[in-house]
Amino acid sequence: MWGVRLPQVKAVARPAGLWQVLDMSPLALVVAVSAVPLEQLVERVDGAVVTVRVAERRASERSVTITTGTGSGVLLHADGWVVTAAHVVDDADRIEVEFVGDESSTAQVVSSSRTEDLALLKLDRPPKRPVVATLGDSEALKPGMRLFAIGAPLGLTHTVTSGVVSALRTDARRGLHPSRLIQTDVPINQGNSGGPIFNEAGEVVGIASFIASRSGGSVGLNFAVPASTVRSRLFDAPLPWVGVSVRFVSRELSEVMNWPSGAGLLVEKVKAGGAAAEAGLHGGSIEAEIGGATVLLGGDLVLRVNGLPTSEPRAIGASLAALRPGEAITYEVLCAGTPKTVVVPLPSLPKVPALPPLRPASKAH
Repeated sequence: MWGVRLPQVKAVARPAGLWQVLDMSPLALVVAVSAVPLEQLVERVDGAVVTVRVAERRASERSVTITTGTGSGVLLHADGWVVTAAHVVDDADRIEVEFVGDESSTAQVVSSSRTEDLALLKLDRPPKRPVVATLGDSEALKPGMRLFAIGAPLGLTHTVTSGVVSALRTDARRGLHPSRLIQTDVPINQGNSGGPIFNEAGEVVGIASFIASRSGGSVGLNFAVPASTVRSRLFDAPLPWVGVSVRFVSRELSEVMNWPSGAGLLVEKVKAGGAAAEAGLHGGSIEAEIGGATVLLGGDLVLRVNGLPTSEPRAIGASLAALRPGEAITYEVLCAGTPKTVVVPLPSLPKVPALPPLRPASKAH
C-alpha cells in the first residue's frame, strides 16, 4: 500500500442507529459510533440483572451435605419472571434471587429446558420497583457486532464486561448442549452463567451458558443461548418442570461403568414432592468424581424418553417442546438393573406472560 493514494472520504447518510459508515470507494472504512455511551446503557439495564444464589442438599448413607452456588439472571417481566441457565438451578433445593440494593426473593422453577440450558423462575415476591429488560432480535446478530454482559463472576455481583460477537454456531455434539449458540469474546466466568448478554441497544440477545477453557477461566471462547431460543422455549411454548435433574452419559462412560445400555441419561436428583418423584423416578445418593465433575450415582438410568433413544437428545428436546398441559412424559429406565416404564404427567403451569414483540429498531441492526 506504500505510495498508494487514498481516495477522497465522504460521509454517507444513514438512518439514525448504532453505526456510521464512511464510504471510501473502492475501499470502505466502517467506524463504530455508539448511539448511547456504554456507561449510560449499563445504568439503564443494570437494575434488571439479578444474582441467583442456590443451595442444594445431598444426603448419603453417612452424611448430609449442603452445597451452595452462584449464578446470574435477568428480569423479563414486572410480575417477577426471571430467566437464568438451567444448570444453575436444576439441582437446587432453595433459590434466592437478589436485586441491586438489599431487595431479594425466593423463587421457584416454572419451566426448564436442559437441552437448551434455560430455566424460567417465578419470584415469590416481585420487586417493588422493577426494572425490566427487553429481549432483542438475536437473529440480526452478525460477527463483529458489539456486546456487553452483566453478571456475578466469582460472586462479584453486577460486573460489566464487553466484547463482540465472534461467531454464530450450531452445536451438533451429542449430549445436553444448546443447539444454537452465540460465540463471543465477552469475558464470562463462573457466576456469569444465566446472566444476560446485551446488544448496543441495551436489549438482551443471549443468556450466558458455558465457556471453552483448559484453565477454567475465560480465554475468549464463551457461549450464550440466543434470545430467540429464550422466547420460543420459555415464553411461546413453555414446558412445565417435572423436578428431575439428569446428566448425559456417553457410550464410552457406560462401558467404563459396566452399564448395559450404551449412551443414556443418568437421573442424579429428583425433587421431593415433584411430578417425577410422585411418578416413581429415583435419583442418586453416591458421590463420585468422574472427569473432574462430581456425579451422583445410584439413580435410574434413562434409556428412552417418549420412545426416543437418549443418545438423541435433540430429538427428545423437540418431542418435549411439542407436549401440552395434560399430556405426559414416558421414561423407559433401568432401576437397580431392572427395566421399568415411568409415566410422568405434566404438572399444571402458571400462566406465563406474553413478551412484547420485537421492536422495529431491534430488527434494523
